[in-house]
Formats: sequence, structure tokens, C-alpha cells
Amino acid sequence: MTTLKLLPLLLVGLVLAPAARALAHPGHEHKIMGRVSVVRQNHIEVKATDGKTSMFTLNEKTRVIRGNAKVNADAIKVGERVVVTAIETKDKDGKALMVANEVRLAAAVPPPPQSKR
Repeated sequence: MTTLKLLPLLLVGLVLAPAARALAHPGHEHKIMGRVSVVRQNHIEVKATDGKTSMFTLNEKTRVIRGNAKVNADAIKVGERVVVTAIETKDKDGKALMVANEVRLAAAVPPPPQSKR
């Protein structure tokens, strides 16, 4: 192949390489939707709609919201549907760690009205 034929491929590679690296770096938000499979004092595990399970660390900055109201992390229950917004960071050993910024829970379902007798 001549150099002129390889030039377009080289240019495409140079343009796409930095974009691919930017998408893979830690520090940007991830949103995961699924069901809570494990609840612990400082983390939860969520089985996403694609079947993958992810662990999220909860800290003092994590907001837990049910409907429009802010609630305590104690409100998160196994089996509940959630949307977690998290940032990927590194722990002290250099392992990837997902820290939850926000955990959104479905709005509480009001009890059915009582019939008058």
C-alpha cells in the first residue's frame, strides 16, 4: 500500500485515540439503574438491568432521595429499584472504587384509601 492510502487511516486513528482515552478515565459520573441486592453500613450492591452487579460506597456526602424528599441511607432496602449516580475513583491500593453521589429511590406508595362504613 502506498503512503497516500494509509494517510486517511492514520488521521482517523489520531483523532479517535484521545476520545477513547477520555471516555475510559475515572472521575466522570456513571448512572446505574437496577435493584438493590445487598445493603451494608457503608455500601450497597445493585444488580443493573443488564444483569451486572456493581458495588457503591456510601459516604457522608451521598444523597438518598425518595421521590422528591431527602431520606436517610437506612431507607434503602434489598429488592428496591434504584438509580445510582456515582463517580469512579481509586482507593488507597489503586483499585477502582465507585462512590455514590446520589441514590434515587421510587416515591413511596400511599396506602389505599379506607372505605367508610
